[in-house]
Amino acid sequence: MIKFANASMKRKYIKKIILLLICLLPLGMVAQETKPENKGAVSSHAQRRAARQKWKDQRNQERAEKKAISNHAKRLQSKQTLKRMKEEKKKSERLRNNKKESFFVRLFKYKH
Repeated sequence: MIKFANASMKRKYIKKIILLLICLLPLGMVAQETKPENKGAVSSHAQRRAARQKWKDQRNQERAEKKAISNHAKRLQSKQTLKRMKEEKKKSERLRNNKKESFFVRLFKYKH
């Protein structure tokens, strides 16, 4: 046993021991008791694959719904209106792509 000269040395020594134990306490604790196996990696891969497939199915369903709505709206239009809509769609796509109308269209275009 260690003999101390006075009580203040004894307190300092006890404080150092307590501090040392507090610092070393987390080293003895383990967060995970067993090592993760490869099955965990495979299951996460399978989960990602399933999530991706679910997302694709949902996207395809949304696209199909939009297409059905569009087709229903088109069925309500007359033949002339559909033709005009088709021309306007081509024109808007051409404008978005910054392309001019053809030379003959510009030449014979009706101007007010």
